Amino acid sequence: MKRILSLIVCICLLALTLVSCLPSQAETTTTTTAKTTDSATTTSQTTTAPAADAIVYKIGAATTLGEPLAEAGQKFCDLANERLGGKIVFEYYPGEQLGNETTMFESMQVDLIQGMTNAFDSYSNFSKDLNIMSMAFSFKNHEHLYAYLESEKGQAALKKLEDQGMHILSYNFQRNPRCFFGKKPIKTPEDLAGVKFRIPNIPIFEKNIRQIGATPTVVAWSEYPYALIQGVVDAGESTYECIYAMGFHKSCPYITLVDYAYPLECISLSSAAWNRLNAEQQEIVQKCADEASEFYISQNKTRWEDDKKKIIAEGGSFVDFDKSLFIAKMAPLAAKLESEGFWDTPGLYDYVQSLAK
Repeated sequence: MKRILSLIVCICLLALTLVSCLPSQAETTTTTTAKTTDSATTTSQTTTAPAADAIVYKIGAATTLGEPLAEAGQKFCDLANERLGGKIVFEYYPGEQLGNETTMFESMQVDLIQGMTNAFDSYSNFSKDLNIMSMAFSFKNHEHLYAYLESEKGQAALKKLEDQGMHILSYNFQRNPRCFFGKKPIKTPEDLAGVKFRIPNIPIFEKNIRQIGATPTVVAWSEYPYALIQGVVDAGESTYECIYAMGFHKSCPYITLVDYAYPLECISLSSAAWNRLNAEQQEIVQKCADEASEFYISQNKTRWEDDKKKIIAEGGSFVDFDKSLFIAKMAPLAAKLESEGFWDTPGLYDYVQSLAK
């Protein structure tokens, strides 16, 4: 009997110990509430008190605060809130608070959220002629790309977005160009022959890298630095600003600033949200987007100048190359991409080349 009583006492003491280690419901709820409140506080920094009947525009982003696009997105919202007199209130939700990019696209098309900041080439899923932006060496510079987007065929591609419920406020958020880097110098396309080259899981990237002669190897972005260190891949690509941030130069010290693409990011609104604004409000919001893009471009350029010095100091080097050889190697890909339905307009590549100055 004494043994049974002793056993019961031990079990009770053990149970009490385990319960004391678990977080209480009140503590969990309080923590969650605190995080949510803090998140809501950082999404909108208005300097004008909102009107009682203010309309709230929720702007989503996958990028997190501290990243250049998220900083520009917050600046856009802050500027708009300063100038709209509290009648429209823009709230910014970075870090996928409103869902991942696919979810945000779907929500924006039906006006469940009112806008996004994201990569402009993502919209090629809704308008195929925008895919030409991602074919390697299609454009000479950002000005050439803008000439296409402002052309008759470029405007037709943008109208397809409008028809699907998406209004692009500004696509003038210039990222730095895309470059190559490797464990050995990349001076010509032949230097990439057979090299294991990291790509994202995006079909047109696979086509680009296979055409240039390398062996495309899909690696997730989060695993990219480790794949280079471990030899899963021996070369890769990114925009300039990612080289130092991700430490690519430590495994691949030979950097070729070949500028094979000129990526853009953008701010968009749902067509319904845009059309709810009166003419004066549209003008204000458009100007805020333009100013946010100027801020973004300036920040990117300044950071890159600093990054270059750090890369060299840490053993990286910039390789001399002949860009014409890369262009000639890639040109035949255009006909293949067109035949496989990567864009809708026949002869689009030649049309784009005719716009170069």
